[in-house]
Amino acid sequence: MKSLPNTLEFGTVRLPASADGLLHAPTALLQLGLTVPATDWTTFAAQHDLHSPERDFGAGPEATLHPDEFARLAFVLTTTEAKRWRKRAQTLLARAMQGDVRLSAQIAERNPDPESRRWLAARLESTDARRTLMSTVARHGGEGNVYGQLGSISNRSVLGTDSATIRRERGVKQTRDGLSSAELLRMAYVDTATERAIQDHGAHGNTAILRLHEHVARRERHLWDAPLAPQAG
Repeated sequence: MKSLPNTLEFGTVRLPASADGLLHAPTALLQLGLTVPATDWTTFAAQHDLHSPERDFGAGPEATLHPDEFARLAFVLTTTEAKRWRKRAQTLLARAMQGDVRLSAQIAERNPDPESRRWLAARLESTDARRTLMSTVARHGGEGNVYGQLGSISNRSVLGTDSATIRRERGVKQTRDGLSSAELLRMAYVDTATERAIQDHGAHGNTAILRLHEHVARRERHLWDAPLAPQAG
């Protein structure tokens, strides 16, 4: 398989990568302080349990590393360069634990798929809408299992089923991880519309809030399912 000219960027480091995201092994290993002659690659790969297939980067088939394999080598090799990569990993972990949005932006910008970036934007929009709704519900006397019931109504309106089924069918641990960008935006719309309706109507308590949310969800479902009326010429 001949590679398209791609580059994986990590800070100031630029590594040649195949179209399917495999790293050019000789260049990647230099970053870890190693030079492995082609004649020794089989032995090196067996020693470190490396199984990525060869790719053509322009000079014929060459060894590759999956990013997971590169990361694993960075944690087992004793070279000075590998130690530097471990230090980078510690910094990344700390930033991730602190919710550093700049790190999130850097990761998203490296993803070449526009749909993936749209999905991330929709995911953030959906999460923010749900948090705002839950905060409003709490201020308007919502309590107990009302929060789970609100989520169930939204799921059945947008997805036509419950969270457990979505997680099982789409192979995810969190429901929103398995939703498309369109589904996430629909969820955000339902939650935002309900939040505004609660404030506009002064709904208070579980019963009133759930009744209002069901009304908003049915309306959204109807608008989504109803075909657009043809416009007059």
